[in-house]
Amino acid sequence: MDKNELPKTVTTILNGHNYVLWSQDMRSFLKGHRLWRYVTGEIQVPVRSKDEEDTKFADRLEDWDCKNHQIITWFRHSTVPSIHQQFGRYENAKDVWDLLSRHYTTAGLSHEYQLWGLLVNMKQTPRQPINEFLSGMQSIWDQMEQSTHIVKDPADAAILATKRDQFHLIQFLMALTSEFEPVRATLLQQVPLPTLEFAMSQLLSHETRLRTLQPHHPDAVLATATRPSSSSSSRNGPKYCKNCHKQGHLLAECPTIQCRYCHKIGHIVYNCPTKPPKPGQSGILPRPVNHSVAVAAEDSPSDPSLSSIPVSELGPMVFTMVKQFLSSSDKVSSAVSGNTWYFDSACCNHMSPDSQLFSSIIPTTHAPLIQTANGSHLAASHTGSVSTSTLSLSDTYLIPNLTLNLISVGQLCELGFDLWFGSSGCRVQDPRTNQPALSFNNSDSFSHASFDLIHSDIWGPSPTATVGGSKYFVIFVDDFSRYTWIYLMHNRSELSQIYRTFAQMISTQFSKTIKIFRTDNAMEYRDSQFLDFIHTQGTIIQRSCAGTSQQNGRAERKHRHILDSVRAFLISASCPERFWGEAALTAVYTINRLPSSALQNVTPFERLYGTPASYSSLRVFGCACFVLLQPHEHSKLEPRSRLCCFLGYGIEHKGYRCWDPISQRLRISRHVVFWEHTMFNSLSKFTTCSTPSFFTNPSLPLFPISPADSPTSPLAPPLAVDPVLDQTPDLPLAAPPADSPASPQEPAPPVDPVTDQPPLLPLRRSDRVRAPPAHLRDYSCFSAVLSLHEPHTYREACTNPLWQQAMTEELQALEKTHTWDLVDLPHGKSAIGCKWVYKIKTKSDGSIERYKARLVAKGYAQEYGIDYEETFAPVARITSVRSLLAIAAVHQWPLFQMDVKNAFLNGDLTEEVYMQAPPGYSDCPDKVCLLRRALYGLKQAPRAWFAKFSSIVHQFGFSSSSHDTTLFIRRSDKGLEVSSDSTGYYLSQAKYASDLLSRAGLTDTKVVSTPLEMNARLTPLDGTPLSDATLYRQLVGSLVYLTVTRPDIAHAVHLVSQFLSAPHSTHYAAVLHILRYIKGTMFHGLHFSAHSTLDLCAYSDADWAGDPTDRRSTTGFCFFLGDSLISWRSKKQHIVSRSSTEAEYRALADTTSELLALRWLLEDMGVTHSSPTVIHCDNRSAIQIAHNDVFHERTKHIEIDCHLVRHHLSAGILHLLPVSSSDQTADIFTKTFPPGRFRDLVSKLKMASVKPP
Repeated sequence: MDKNELPKTVTTILNGHNYVLWSQDMRSFLKGHRLWRYVTGEIQVPVRSKDEEDTKFADRLEDWDCKNHQIITWFRHSTVPSIHQQFGRYENAKDVWDLLSRHYTTAGLSHEYQLWGLLVNMKQTPRQPINEFLSGMQSIWDQMEQSTHIVKDPADAAILATKRDQFHLIQFLMALTSEFEPVRATLLQQVPLPTLEFAMSQLLSHETRLRTLQPHHPDAVLATATRPSSSSSSRNGPKYCKNCHKQGHLLAECPTIQCRYCHKIGHIVYNCPTKPPKPGQSGILPRPVNHSVAVAAEDSPSDPSLSSIPVSELGPMVFTMVKQFLSSSDKVSSAVSGNTWYFDSACCNHMSPDSQLFSSIIPTTHAPLIQTANGSHLAASHTGSVSTSTLSLSDTYLIPNLTLNLISVGQLCELGFDLWFGSSGCRVQDPRTNQPALSFNNSDSFSHASFDLIHSDIWGPSPTATVGGSKYFVIFVDDFSRYTWIYLMHNRSELSQIYRTFAQMISTQFSKTIKIFRTDNAMEYRDSQFLDFIHTQGTIIQRSCAGTSQQNGRAERKHRHILDSVRAFLISASCPERFWGEAALTAVYTINRLPSSALQNVTPFERLYGTPASYSSLRVFGCACFVLLQPHEHSKLEPRSRLCCFLGYGIEHKGYRCWDPISQRLRISRHVVFWEHTMFNSLSKFTTCSTPSFFTNPSLPLFPISPADSPTSPLAPPLAVDPVLDQTPDLPLAAPPADSPASPQEPAPPVDPVTDQPPLLPLRRSDRVRAPPAHLRDYSCFSAVLSLHEPHTYREACTNPLWQQAMTEELQALEKTHTWDLVDLPHGKSAIGCKWVYKIKTKSDGSIERYKARLVAKGYAQEYGIDYEETFAPVARITSVRSLLAIAAVHQWPLFQMDVKNAFLNGDLTEEVYMQAPPGYSDCPDKVCLLRRALYGLKQAPRAWFAKFSSIVHQFGFSSSSHDTTLFIRRSDKGLEVSSDSTGYYLSQAKYASDLLSRAGLTDTKVVSTPLEMNARLTPLDGTPLSDATLYRQLVGSLVYLTVTRPDIAHAVHLVSQFLSAPHSTHYAAVLHILRYIKGTMFHGLHFSAHSTLDLCAYSDADWAGDPTDRRSTTGFCFFLGDSLISWRSKKQHIVSRSSTEAEYRALADTTSELLALRWLLEDMGVTHSSPTVIHCDNRSAIQIAHNDVFHERTKHIEIDCHLVRHHLSAGILHLLPVSSSDQTADIFTKTFPPGRFRDLVSKLKMASVKPP
């Protein structure tokens, strides 16, 4: 463009009614050309200075005059003549702008009234683009904004702006057409309301979908005509009713017509007032009654435009096009004699020229004349019914001179049918065949005491009978405690007697009666004898509706839980299916002793009986075991025990249920030795039997195959059954007491009796080595399989050889280090106790490394000043660890991890401490131990160990950092040997997270995409108080430790940590939500790249007044060393901030403090930073306050100590840079986000997810 050519100005032309839009465009245009200050008066006519030369002043004056008149010229080109003719006497652009502003900036109540009237009456027209409609409404909003008073207080201005945006959103949504109703309903249900920009993005997406779903055809629509609501005959002839066959009214107006929906007289189903609207259609909108018909032809340049053709000429044109179409189509001409039907939206009635298609036909004289497209008329000779392969048509006209078989779309709609047109055809559906089932709401009711509500259901029949012949089982679930009772049944008719037994047991054992009995609608629960007994007990029975098992959901879900456990038991033990009864009894016995998330991780057993369950009697289902035989079952030279398979727990006996493969029966005995690490089926053969057949056939299977599954062997006669167990009926499952396998105080698992004739011995099985499936090698599965029991007392551990060996090794280590001297307890002195702590050490993949027994002193009994003084010991800062990893990754330094065995035993004690002899220590039982070394559990043990370690490493030339005393550094002039590592280091806590999920009982729960729900606000009074907060505190404490490598959960853990003193149910639910997120991101961790720089940068942010209880703000910051995240924090500020600027400034002060510590720490590690460290902040006011050293009203209330930011800013230590909110990484530490934004922030933290090999 030539330099003398004027650039193109704004496209909006000022006409006197659009000043707001014109002024906005012109302002942006002038600012883009750096001329806006000429209009505002900031750049005025140059004034000559005293020493200025004439030529320079003339140049400045000429430059100003040129730009000033250039602006006036642009004003003239962008206004109508009646307006720019008023500019003649003005020579200054500012004066012209002020003139236009005075004339056309309307204000006052009358103008606001006019704008409000336009806004209220503004509605979106059909097919009007959403962008076009919003721009018109935005223009009115802008004009209204001109007359709005300016609010000086920033806080009030922010509140008013929020209310204004919400009001604009509501106005905009109210004015939209009904086709946007689904999106409108979704947006209005969100709390808080979304922004107008977000709503626009959703509406534009919906508009695109609507345009995409509209049918597109290569042919062009040539003609569209409107049809009356019933018949075209009303246009050119008398009205005719096809219901009563009378003239004078239409079918929809017939007084005798019957609605197919409500079956009332006087209206059709399309106008039925009781029929609900279709999905996506507002119930208050009128139903469309007119239909259109379209005729398509090939697109041609010679085709006339519809907009230029009168309506009267469309009829002949359509007739001509259809005639050409019929004459050129072989398919259409052949359709006359065939059974091909065409849908016609303008046809008044079904009609056909072929009488052979009619199943019934009668002559008619009442049918109206049919007008065709060329103006001629056809008469119907008969009416009748036609049945096609997919549709039955009644009241169809027979018109011999007709060319095609036509189906009237209008007639189908009047009869209440629904039609869907698509590219592949038309689908017709009767509304009576498409009624959906109503959705079910989650029940939030619960019982307040045991046996207030009992759920019950029957399962069966099983395809395989148990060893006792049972094919069914029935369960009873207590709603309050979730305790479950199970009974095996031979047939369903046994329910009545079993319930009598169950109700009597409840009455005897608990002195209670069942108040409500809820079950499904099975016939057994409607038996007369059963109902008579229920009613005599005063119990209310609640049955679900037919075909509605969801109303008995608690029992149905318990069935699934039991059957899943049964399948797991049978598959893991490789048991035949006929042992499913034993597996079901054992499953219920175990489930009753597992923590339940519905009971806040309390077991059903403890909820019902009030005492914790004992797990000492639990054994692995299907494991190998040895049962002691009775004296008459063996001779003096034969084995005294027999190899059996463990299948469960006794009922009336205090013992275990074991399957004897030799005698083919169940044995109950308390004299059982278990091989819990060996499954019974894994033993290919055994040699501890005395039956001769085992010597002749050593490959005899341990589990016989049922005769129904395989042919019997003629060489193997059936073994005799030793009648040790009587034939007893199936009894319910029971729970044993805390110290024994079975208990007479509660119901126990039933003994499923065996039959008198055992199955014949089967053919041998393959003795191939069975390997576990590949999916069990997964990290979490492998860890769960090997989660073994750890004893809690010495009495419990002393019977296990593995733990005995571990205790022996610990005592040997104590004696080797001369931990104590055995002495007599001096007079006036007291000895503290000690105990054993047992732990199974696992590797990173969850496999067992070793059994560890540690002797721990009961340090809580120590007294200050007597047997201890100072206790403080420094602990390594995790920030130092992460910083060291980041530096080592960049320099590729080799890293080594060292573990000091029995570390505390190396510390020397200076105090005189006496301790009782350890349990199991038999040397000198009358003596006590005078401790020489720092034993675990002593209050001063950490301090003594650190002092010992510090003195040793100093001898090797290490020196502690002055900024972190736990960091020891040794510098060498010979340099370091660098190892090659192309990726860097990875830091995670996957195993710890897996153990945490197991402790919380959430290993099988669903995962979520964010640690907390969007806009989650936790307050101290939400929900109900937890009866026992121990688990809550344990889980939160574990989550705090997990944040060492998981910055993505730092803010969520910070929130739940505020309620440790008095947690409520909502707080516990939030903790479970965090754990569900961890389950889906178990392998997330930090990655320290080897290809990164060592530049330090930070992000600082604050959530102003985010706490709904005390309105204190939240500080969040994070530090990156190159690409490696080394430090972060999410913390609530200690006082209330009066503005967002103050909150952001306090966050900057905390960030600065952490920055100073990190720079000093990195300097000790050899990483120096000569340039200022960049801190990114998204609050420009806070940045300006840091740069401005003048206090004013907005900053007087900020404490002076917060201004250390300004001090170090001026010293060149840090440099503040503004950052947009979308790029503010520290946002993740101050508030919650939706899944999309949250994933974006997690990616900015440079986290990685690497599963173990």
